[in-house]
Formats: sequence, structure tokens, C-alpha cells
Amino acid sequence: MASTRLTRQKQEFKRFLEVNRESEMTVAEMAEKLKENGSDMGIATVYRAVRRLEKEGLLVKTVSSGAGSTARYRYSSGDENIRSIHRVFCLSCGKAMDLSYNFTDKLEKSVSEVTGYSLCDHQIMFYGLCPDCK
Repeated sequence: MASTRLTRQKQEFKRFLEVNRESEMTVAEMAEKLKENGSDMGIATVYRAVRRLEKEGLLVKTVSSGAGSTARYRYSSGDENIRSIHRVFCLSCGKAMDLSYNFTDKLEKSVSEVTGYSLCDHQIMFYGLCPDCK
């Protein structure tokens, strides 16, 4: 059985995520930022940590659609409802913000009626530039 002890690198990675909780990043971006901050954590270690924390519900994965779609991750304290995600994401700095209103109830019902699917989850992401980057 795999060890679940909290190593120095696991602690360092979790602190990194907590400090960057407003950002959504790819694994490569995480590894790059960690190196910029003086970490010796390699990209393979970051990949393993991301997989583990995603399984534990502490990282939420979003995937942009289209050509070159990329998986991005954001930190979750584990106590929030992450089933339905409504966010706006800055393409320049990576900052992401939850949308506080839920406009999807009618949309979800319509999609279900039109497709015949019984929906259980969804993600809606808006992409653009934040006020600081535009």
C-alpha cells in the first residue's frame, strides 16, 4: 500500500497551492513557478502530487476545449461544492474567479430536454483578460 505520510515536498506543494489559490495553472506552469520560488521539485513530482490531490478533492481540473486543449488545476479547500463550476479565467495572468450567481438552472434543464441526457455535472468557463491585464 502506498505511503500517505506528509513529506517535505508534499507540504511545500500544498503551501504553494494555498498561496496561489486564485490561479488556475497547468502542471508545467506549477513546476515553473515552483522553480522560480527556489524549489527543487521536478515536474514528475508535481504530476504525482496533482494526481493525488485531485483524487483527494483538493484540486479541481478544468479542460479548455478546442485545438490545444489543456488541463488546468485550481486549489480547493475540499469543503466547497465543486460539482458544477462557473468561472471566469484570465488568459494573460491565469487568475480565475468564481461566478457567484447561478444562471445555469434553465440552461441545464434545456440541455437535458433537447439531448435526453440526465445531467449530473457541468463546467462553464469564460475566458478573457482580467481588469489588471487588459
